Amino acid sequence: MRIILPVDGSAPANRAVAHALSLTRDRPEDEIVLVNVQSRETMDVSDIAAVITADSDREAADRLSKRALRRPVALCRKASVKFEARAALGPIAATIVKIARQVKADQIVMGTRGLGAVRGLFLGSVATRVVQLTRTPVTLVK
Repeated sequence: MRIILPVDGSAPANRAVAHALSLTRDRPEDEIVLVNVQSRETMDVSDIAAVITADSDREAADRLSKRALRRPVALCRKASVKFEARAALGPIAATIVKIARQVKADQIVMGTRGLGAVRGLFLGSVATRVVQLTRTPVTLVK
């Protein structure tokens, strides 16, 4: 089984990581694909102010993705689960679905809410949109 696991550093995303790890326990053939998608909405004012070119846009997104992926990567390593980590830039829900299609995911496991309006990221609406866009089974974790 290949599980797409969108993460953003939020508590629900961390609970989704724990759930996905429980699904893969004692199943060495399973794989988790950790995904962090950045968009203009996920970057705070200081990040956007620093963005002048497409290259700096990508650098800012990569920096934020590395931060969001740090804990999930450590948890996957600790659990000795086969995994890969991907950072992407683009529309969040559509990009998650695109990656799920590309890797032929069997399931998407994600948190129901993200970092919230403070950072402009409404993972609740992202989760809803992912469910609408994909044919892949989706498990939402509170």
